[in-house]
This record gives sequence, C-alpha cells and structure tokens, in this order.
Amino acid sequence: MSAGTVSILSRSRASRASTTSRLPHWSEVADKPPRSRASPNVAVVLHDLVSWAADIAIVLTRECPEDRAAIERVRRYVYAWLAGDRCRDLEIDDVLTTVAALMAGIDRDLGGTAHDDDNEHQAIGAAVRS
Repeated sequence: MSAGTVSILSRSRASRASTTSRLPHWSEVADKPPRSRASPNVAVVLHDLVSWAADIAIVLTRECPEDRAAIERVRRYVYAWLAGDRCRDLEIDDVLTTVAALMAGIDRDLGGTAHDDDNEHQAIGAAVRS
C-alpha cells in the first residue's frame, strides 16, 4: 500500500458517517441519557413478550414452586416498570433463575449442552423438562 493510498483511506474514515439514515454510528450518538420508560406502543409489545417468556420459563421448570415464584416476581417487576409504576426491588437471583430456564430451553431445542442427565439440569440453575 502506498503513502497516497493510506491518506485517501484515512480521509474517507474521518467523517464516521452513518451507514444508514436510521442507525447512527456510535460516535454520532448524543450524550443524552436514554429514555427511562418505553413508549406506549412498545410497552404493549414488551408486556406480551414478557408474559410469553415467563409462561415458557414456568413450563420449562416443571412449575417448581420456588422457580415459579421467582419468575412471577420478575414478571410483576417488568409489568410495573412498563406501566410507569413504582417498582419494588428485584433480586438478581430471580432474574438469573428466569434467564437460566429460558436459556436451558433454547439450548435443549438446539441440541446443545443440556443432556438427559439430571445433574446437568441442576447445574444450570433450573430443572428443565425433557
């Protein structure tokens, strides 16, 4: 590569222009804090998505009472946040239980690391229906 080529490349990258009109380059994003609540249209979609995911997580954990309680706490927290209501504190263990159940179900469906061995199921933090 010649010295002339290097200067042409560096000039073309200097503007950091967006590749699309809808998605700005990371360097062009304003320093404004993100919106604290979802718009009403997005909130409706997220409410349905959370409801669907929580229902699946409950089924995947065989409706274990402890796991179900954790998943329901996560569901109530998200519903309150989406509604703009004051949210009670949420334990990270509840979030991890919910995510572990969903990830284990995805892993199983993709033929990943979750095996029929019960010890493997307990290692991920949630019992998964085989």
